Amino acid sequence: MTEGITAQHWAQLRSVRPQSEDALATISVTVDGNGTSLLMAMDQSGQLHLLIPVAHGPTGSPPSDLNGLKVRHRRLESGEVLELSAPPSHEQVFTPFCRDIVDAVVLQAREPWKAVAATIRAWQSAWKPVRPAMDKTIQVGLFGELLVLRRLMIPALGSAAVEQWSGPEAERHDFVGERLHIEVKTTRRSRPEHEISRLDQLRAPAGCQLLFVSVQLEESIGGNESLATEVDAIVELLRGDAASLDWFMTKMVNMGWSEEARNSGELLHFFLRGAEVYAVDEDFPRLPDNFLPPPGIVSVKYTVDLANLPSLGVDEASAFITAANQRHEP
Repeated sequence: MTEGITAQHWAQLRSVRPQSEDALATISVTVDGNGTSLLMAMDQSGQLHLLIPVAHGPTGSPPSDLNGLKVRHRRLESGEVLELSAPPSHEQVFTPFCRDIVDAVVLQAREPWKAVAATIRAWQSAWKPVRPAMDKTIQVGLFGELLVLRRLMIPALGSAAVEQWSGPEAERHDFVGERLHIEVKTTRRSRPEHEISRLDQLRAPAGCQLLFVSVQLEESIGGNESLATEVDAIVELLRGDAASLDWFMTKMVNMGWSEEARNSGELLHFFLRGAEVYAVDEDFPRLPDNFLPPPGIVSVKYTVDLANLPSLGVDEASAFITAANQRHEP
């Protein structure tokens, strides 16, 4: 089987995604070190494409679309192509599927439309699972984490901020550095009130500063913010670092994100009411570090109200982040 289509090739395309909606970034597919007329491509939204030159459209019924896979006949400036496309969340299936197509069309010299139809039938079971919808609570919480990643962490640390985003790993805090942790809580309430679900959630490890970010959203069908807008903004910030961009998208997939959500009814839209950063210190409302629940009580949940608590400004919060990530001079 040819290795002309790999995750590294998709990462390369992701780093040069086009700015306009109708444009494609492309690279030639190679087989055994030789170039072919087939192209890997990526559009503005990150959709994955394989373009196969054809002399005509399908004869008879065209191959059917499957969950996440589309088959199209397109006329480009370079000529007619058979286009296969899938969202980024399907990369692990789409990549070996495309390799089989390349083998059939290039090495076996089979007619493209027939080769694609036969390969789809062989792979049909791999495309059957339906993507579960993203829960509303997950969308709300993830939006807050992405907002902090975009507005605070990346401006302060650059692409290295992606490494510190630990929300997808379900750690105690949403951002974890050597000397600074950040916990993000997002609410659709009209007041900055947040539920704390772990006894240690507002405790910082020894030698670490803990910041708490309170994000308030108003859910509205007319809202100008969504997970999609945050993803697009972060992708733009990371465009120059393909490895970090790839790692970010992997974390998003692990959180249940799919490009299909953009056009589905499940995607929530918001207006941002506000976002404040607080230092978790002796004045912050929380259970004391030495608090122990009575025997037999295995979990405690409580709500904090931050309405009258002084917050840090953006510059002060950025200074916290930058200073905590500077190496100590010997």
